[in-house]
Amino acid sequence: MRRATALTIVLLLLVLTAQAASAAPARWAILGYHVVRPGETLFCIGRAYGVDPWAIASQNGIVNPSRIYSGMRLAIPDAYRTLPPGPACTPQFGPPYPPPCTCTTYYTIVSGDTLTRIGMRFGVSPWRIAECNSIYNLNYIRAGDTLCIPAP
Repeated sequence: MRRATALTIVLLLLVLTAQAASAAPARWAILGYHVVRPGETLFCIGRAYGVDPWAIASQNGIVNPSRIYSGMRLAIPDAYRTLPPGPACTPQFGPPYPPPCTCTTYYTIVSGDTLTRIGMRFGVSPWRIAECNSIYNLNYIRAGDTLCIPAP
């Protein structure tokens, strides 16, 4: 009986420790703070600063991203990411994000290329290449077109 009780306590402690470790938010440098306004979502806030909404959730210990509320003060991390088009909130601080596109090189697309492969070749996100070249469908690029490859 004592052995079963001791085993139960040890297992319970392991589960609680694992949950606490996994719930610890990731840490990035903070760009600034954003106070949530009525109707805002993490994605609209992410688009305002060019930051990954999941990183905002993680930085602020938000487990359910759809559970943010008006008046909540969110730390905006420097986890830049290009997001698909959609509504963007009004930024409450700083310059526009991400930084402007500056081409470090140009690449002519050949048959069989994908933005993912091109991105891997140059060490740049395919989303960033798409953004700098006004490509809205990452699956549609044409052989013979020349792409601006931004700095990584």
